[in-house]
Amino acid sequence: MPKIEISEETLEKIKEQLGDDFKVKEIESLDDLVGETFVFQCARYIYHGKVKIINSDYIELENASVIFNTGDYDAKQAEDKQILPHNVFVLRQSIEAFYKLKW
Repeated sequence: MPKIEISEETLEKIKEQLGDDFKVKEIESLDDLVGETFVFQCARYIYHGKVKIINSDYIELENASVIFNTGDYDAKQAEDKQILPHNVFVLRQSIEAFYKLKW
């Protein structure tokens, strides 16, 4: 996976926007996501949870939720976030994007 380089000026702007939540973690493969909490935007739904297991077919999320309305992406909580009663298994082929948010 190629690394993205940014200028010091851009890095400082990012730090200002994220405040105390700022930290850098290099992700070289999906295995680097284990133990971290991410939002997975999929073909039909958006899922949020802590990555427990990654294999060739799916990503297992614990403490998982399905997001029906994110609201503002810089908000501290999603507008409509429904907690799932069990872990969720997200098919890797359905993932369009993944990212970290403040929630």
